[in-house]
Parts: sequence; C-alpha cells; structure tokens
Amino acid sequence: MNIGGKVEGPLSLTQALQRLTRIPSLRRKYGRHLGWGRRPRLADLPPLTREELSEAVDTLMRETPAELSRASLHLMGGTTATSRMGALPSDLHVDEISPHLRPFAPGDLLASLSTPFHMRASHDLHNALAARAGVPTLSLDAPTDQMIEPCLDLFEQHGVTALAATLDTVQRILRFCAASGRRLDFLRKVLWSGPAMDAQTRSLIRTYFPHLRTWTLFGSAETWIIGHSRPDCAVDTFHPLPYQHTEIVNGRMLVTVMHTKSVVPLLRYDTGTGAEWTSCPCGLPGRALRTHSRIDAPYGPLSRLVDPADLASLALQLDWVEAAQVVLISPRTPDERLRLRVRLRPGTEADLYTVEWIRHHVVSGCLALAEVIEEAPETLEVTVSRRLLDQSSDGSAPATVVWTGSRERCSA
Repeated sequence: MNIGGKVEGPLSLTQALQRLTRIPSLRRKYGRHLGWGRRPRLADLPPLTREELSEAVDTLMRETPAELSRASLHLMGGTTATSRMGALPSDLHVDEISPHLRPFAPGDLLASLSTPFHMRASHDLHNALAARAGVPTLSLDAPTDQMIEPCLDLFEQHGVTALAATLDTVQRILRFCAASGRRLDFLRKVLWSGPAMDAQTRSLIRTYFPHLRTWTLFGSAETWIIGHSRPDCAVDTFHPLPYQHTEIVNGRMLVTVMHTKSVVPLLRYDTGTGAEWTSCPCGLPGRALRTHSRIDAPYGPLSRLVDPADLASLALQLDWVEAAQVVLISPRTPDERLRLRVRLRPGTEADLYTVEWIRHHVVSGCLALAEVIEEAPETLEVTVSRRLLDQSSDGSAPATVVWTGSRERCSA
C-alpha cells in the first residue's frame, strides 16, 4: 500500500489519528482507535462521511483558524445558508500530481478557462501544470454561449494549442463546434478536472474532432485529485495517484489521504461513487479503476440556490427559444420537482445538438437530469431535486412560476 507523496511524505496512521482527534467533531469517532494498546489498522476504521468532513472543516474555521494557514478553502456543496466547506493544501499537491500527468510540452500555448461557481482550485491546478512544463497560459473566464465563437477566433489567432477547463465547459464548446461545423484544427490537446472520460464525450470527439488528445484529472472537492487518465485510456477509467490510497469496499470507492500537507487527513473517505478494479489498454503499469457513477458533481455550481424563474430566463437568452415555462410538479410530496418546458421558434430543428445546447445553457452540474418530450411543440423538460429549490420564508417550496415569450411573470 502506497499512501503519501514523494516530497514531504506520508503521516503514519497513528499520526493521522492523533491529528484528527484534535478536532472536536472527530474526537469520538477516532479517539478509541488510539487506545487499544496496539498499532491501529486502516481496515479497522469506519469510513469517513461527507457530512463529518464538512463539520470538521467548519469547526477548524470557527475555533482554530490558525490550523488553516496553509489551506485553500472552497465550497463543497449545500446551499448558501447551510454550505459544506472543504480545505486543500495551498499548493494543491502539484508536486505529487505533476510527475504522473504531463499533457503539455514546449511549443504549446494553453487557454485555461475558469468557470463561475466551479471550484477555483481546478483552474489553478491547470495553470500550475502548464507552468511546470514551461508552457505559457492564456487565462480567461469560460465563455458564455454567445461568446464561444469569438473566443475560438481569439484562440486560433494567437496560436492556442491546448485547452483546460471543466468537463461541462469542454462539452459546451465541442457541441457548439459540432453543430456549427467548426473543425478546431488549431487545437491539439484538451485537459479537464472532475469526471473521467465518458462514452458520450468520447463519441463526440471521435466523430467530429478525431485529432484531439484528451487528459483527465479525476477527483472531487473533498478528496481532490484521485487519479488521471490519458488519451488511450478506456472510458470511465482512471489510474490512481500514489499520494492517495484507494480501496473498493462493497462496490464503493473509499479514499485515504495521509500526506503531511493534508489539512484534514482523510481516512477511508466514502466518495459515494461505485467503482471496480480493472485493466486499461493504455499500457500504464498497475491496476486502474472503472467508475460506475459520476463522482458527486465535484466542479458543478455548488452552493447556488436556484430560483425557478432563473431557469426560464436562461432559456430565453437563446435567440431561437420562443417561450419557456417553469411549473412545480407534485408540490409538498416526495416527488416534488420543477419542470422547464421550452418552445422553439419556427424553423428551429429539435435535433440532438439543439437539445444539448439548451441543456448546457440552462442546466449545470447539479441540474443535470433532462428529458426530451416527443410531442408538439417540441419541449425540453428538466427536473430539479427539492434540495436545490430556493425556499420561501416559511420553508415551503416556491409557487409555480410561468414565463412567456414576452417575459411576463404570473403564478399558476
């Protein structure tokens, strides 16, 4: 078992437990494992949950902020009222990650895109990896739908060869280019942080942009970067990084991080992701991991409350959307959800790319469930879980909101 990094090295399990027991919210969970009269074993420890990690970071922020002097703090999720905080070492483990992932080479020019409401640390990591390779970086905010084409013109004009962003930004750009017939011949490489390469994105690249080479940094806001994949890796597959320890228990991925730089050591953190050990055709030594479900929206618009009217307003920003309607279905029941229905202007094709363009304009990481209704007028239906709804002062769900093409607001 290889736990820890090569620069400052790992903590022993006893040292990690001692650090965790100094945090009041974790003292009871881990303190008893130090009093058995023998060396603790990792396999004997219960998994760490997301809620426990969030409470530990919150405790440090309130009671001992000096413990976070070398930390990069970020939102892991929740809402603005009940947010979940995470903490990474300020150097983002670049020394431990960069030897295993080298997508950039001299002669490259990287366009590094930062997405609002996404964890900023991923953007900083992309820039740091480029700096390690001696590659200059053009840092910009991720373009809006209306600005994708001008941004691509800028990239091509200045000789950009590589793109780094979150996966949803990469997908938006690729879908735009596929729909508009833009070939992206000037671009050679794409890097993103978050989910592993999925079958739909790979199919899009192979069909329209077969010259592109792709790299992935797989991870979450809680664990940071767990592993990586290269252009020849299998779909949904990644190679674990040695500064972390990954295990599969009852089909679930548990991650341990006991590097000395860790702000809060993670002992068998439950990622909530289904996975299995596998082999990968890329030729890298060691076993790989195949994920069965996406890690929980690590770089999505976490902690953002969603007003129902915002969804329709976003849809109406697209020129070929004639009307948008938001309704509340099954209110005050376990099946409560929002539906966004969009009517397209005459002459607009309701094909795959139109549907995906609406989805990715309106729907971001935590609003990812969408269904196309096969009836006239063509509509896109999006459902949102109750926890994402902005609530009224009495704690109930908001009233049904309807937006028309003229943007008149009324309640139904």
